[in-house]
Amino acid sequence: MNFNLLRAGLMAALFTISVSSVFAADEAVELNASEIIMREVSIIGSKYNVKDIAGSAAFLSLEDIREHNIDDINQVLRRVPGVNLREEDGYGLFPNVSLRGVDSARTSKVTIMEDGVLMAPAPYSAPSAYYSPTTGRMSGIEVIKGSSQVKFGPHTTGGAINYLATSVPTTEKMYSKSTFGQFNEIRNHTYFGNTEQNGSGKFGYLIEYYTRTNTGFKELDNRNNNIPDLRGEADTGFTKQEPMVKLFFEPKTALYQRLELKFGHTNLDANETYLGLSTAAFRSNPYRRHAASRFDEIESTQYRQHLRHFIEFNSKTNLVTTVYGNTFNRNWQKAHELRNDGVNILATTSLSDALATETGRSVLRGDTAGLIRLRNNNRTYYMYGVQSSLNHKLKTAGGTKHNIEMGFRYHYDQIRRMQWNEDLTQAAGGAITARTVGARGSAGDRTQITKATTVHVNDAIQKGKWTFTPGARMEYIAAEYCEGSCTASGIDRGTRDYVVGVGGASLKYDVYERDGRDLDFFTGLHRGFSPASPRSNIRSGLEKETSLGFELGTRYKNAKKALATEAVFFHTYIDDLIINDSIGGTGNGTAINGGEVRTMGLELSANYDRGLHKGWSLQTPAYVAVTATRATFETDTASDDSESIFSGSKKGNRLPYIPELVVSFGLGAIYQKWSANLDANYQTTSFADGANTGAGPGVNARLGKIDSRLVMDAALGYQYSNKVRMFSTMKNITSEEYIVSRQPHGARPGAPLTVMGGIEFSL
Repeated sequence: MNFNLLRAGLMAALFTISVSSVFAADEAVELNASEIIMREVSIIGSKYNVKDIAGSAAFLSLEDIREHNIDDINQVLRRVPGVNLREEDGYGLFPNVSLRGVDSARTSKVTIMEDGVLMAPAPYSAPSAYYSPTTGRMSGIEVIKGSSQVKFGPHTTGGAINYLATSVPTTEKMYSKSTFGQFNEIRNHTYFGNTEQNGSGKFGYLIEYYTRTNTGFKELDNRNNNIPDLRGEADTGFTKQEPMVKLFFEPKTALYQRLELKFGHTNLDANETYLGLSTAAFRSNPYRRHAASRFDEIESTQYRQHLRHFIEFNSKTNLVTTVYGNTFNRNWQKAHELRNDGVNILATTSLSDALATETGRSVLRGDTAGLIRLRNNNRTYYMYGVQSSLNHKLKTAGGTKHNIEMGFRYHYDQIRRMQWNEDLTQAAGGAITARTVGARGSAGDRTQITKATTVHVNDAIQKGKWTFTPGARMEYIAAEYCEGSCTASGIDRGTRDYVVGVGGASLKYDVYERDGRDLDFFTGLHRGFSPASPRSNIRSGLEKETSLGFELGTRYKNAKKALATEAVFFHTYIDDLIINDSIGGTGNGTAINGGEVRTMGLELSANYDRGLHKGWSLQTPAYVAVTATRATFETDTASDDSESIFSGSKKGNRLPYIPELVVSFGLGAIYQKWSANLDANYQTTSFADGANTGAGPGVNARLGKIDSRLVMDAALGYQYSNKVRMFSTMKNITSEEYIVSRQPHGARPGAPLTVMGGIEFSL
């Protein structure tokens, strides 16, 4: 594709139609300061408030999630320009999200939060998202990019995503939504709660439960040869349960205060694998899974809790303090490699290399005898901290307004790796005749710890139609790693302390805001960074990843015409790109600095409802979101390991999994009690490796192209009464067969045509 031509065309569109990621045709009631800050849980607060952000941002509401019956973060984020997605499992269990062209691997370069609290298992020591908040139980999702996300560390190159959990209802309410569909899909989201007032103050509670289960859309080869004592299920699905409790109390005191307590738990049991298919096998049947993966299973548990206190000293000053703590444990037992069994003399080889040979594929299919090594990638993560934010508004001489925020956070996180192998002897035909289990920790026993103290300050300075927002963030990071437990003596260990300073500034000009019309321009410049893991930093000398980002954009809204638009040009220069050290994260087992990367592009979006504009009885909401990105290496990459997808990356090559063009669009119809929606996502060809190779016979299945694709979804709803709604959804309605990823090991498919239906109660 001629990117220069595309860029010229889109730049013309920038100044002629102005485009937007926010649709706010209806005039919303703006929350007062106390309510917004009280929900420090949120960054933006509503679609209406996006206009106040001096930078690029998007708010995806409850309706965006529930109307389309979405439980996959990839489906939600398609609506946001500037987002690139690498799917993996077809269900969104392990998202790989890139904002503005940063490396998408396991969403490790994006700050992930829930209700304003860090949510990656160990954001500093091991940020890879083997846990991600569940989209289906959320009330909203906020995406912050560019200079507006400086304060949301530690990863400030691409941006931040904040999931908004269900809030405590203001009146007695019970809600339940059940979904049933193909592949034995069963989902239920139920909650009830209330807010009551008595002589001592106001008390509110919420009790919530979310569950989802299915048997998966992939079919195992020789699945009847499963070994019950390794795993009883002969399917490729998963089960997830998530209970949550929220409580709050507002005492009757001279100063307004509020205490909020939250407990949440997630349990996931997924029969998922790292093993994909060779390109030829994928073309034949994209939904098969080789027999060697039939024992693969990840079990994970996560506990999250926070205690938040809000106090308003006066109408201009308030303080929000949150104490939080999360624990996460996962063990992903999965096929790791083929070993020399002493009989068939198959050399020890990775799964990717095995897929490139007929002998290796035969063993993986279960047709030929061999020795299959399983790896128990067992990890335990701990995270806790306290964060506090002081907000103060003041007005100085000359009418200049200041909105000052000063923040502090002390954070601790730790990852303990305790791995072991299991060797399975396979006879011809796939039967397992012997099993040898290694000792816990024999395949990896390591601890990494990070303690981070952070302060940030920013000030939104408003003078007339101008708003200037400078901000800075300082991090003191103390890192430690140990081979084994850090409590033991006489082991290989190391420590390092360092300080990082980042910051930036944005400028917004409100051209006018009257009669439901709003036009503004904004620009910003910011410096970001992502920390290296303790072991890589201390032992291997891995440098932190730093970046310099620039954006220039405009927003326009006309409520009377039901039109909202936004357009943003961005340019980010990344230095010392950190290449993840895990195969799942597209690395090769050794983290390295991958040199310099430049990403630039345009984000364009528009929302329009002609029916609402013309006063029809039929509403016709429509949207389009366009992302044009040019993400290239500015230097050659040092890695030459064949297992790294960055091996052979040269200056001028495109970054893996960043297509040059992504277009999402949708059209809806709402008439009386009926609603219908059609959504589509198109993306151009991208590369699965930094060398920008094509895949062919004998080529490692992790390398090659990701073909262009167009995927369409549909939803139909009927509002039976004000308390009952029935719905049906179809995913991939054209049955498109397409590769979403070649990682971790081989080609992987997107979900096939999936039909679901259900009923929703709100009492």
